[in-house]
Amino acid sequence: MNARTLASSRHYRVEHEYESASLVASDGMKRVIGEFYGDPAVALIDADEQWCAVAGEGLIVCRLAPVGACVEYYRTPGETLWITGLRQTGPFALEATGEDGTVRLIDIAYA
Repeated sequence: MNARTLASSRHYRVEHEYESASLVASDGMKRVIGEFYGDPAVALIDADEQWCAVAGEGLIVCRLAPVGACVEYYRTPGETLWITGLRQTGPFALEATGEDGTVRLIDIAYA
């Protein structure tokens, strides 16, 4: 199976094969972001290419440059949010829409 692109920007793309999401840079560098039960549903790359977000079974946000930490949200058993939509709302903020229509505002914090 070929990788499916979920989001792209000038220098990066987020893609997935089955349940594994990866970040691919224009120079060919590839970095695994994480595994999602049931495949990731949506992704976005920050307008300034500082971070990317991948969602489905919860959310994973990773710093792009310099390559750095990833932070998980809503992925703890019993607290999982099934996310179907993402929208950037600020330099380090986004809006996640759950499959039930609930909207969560997230301020991104890196570990």
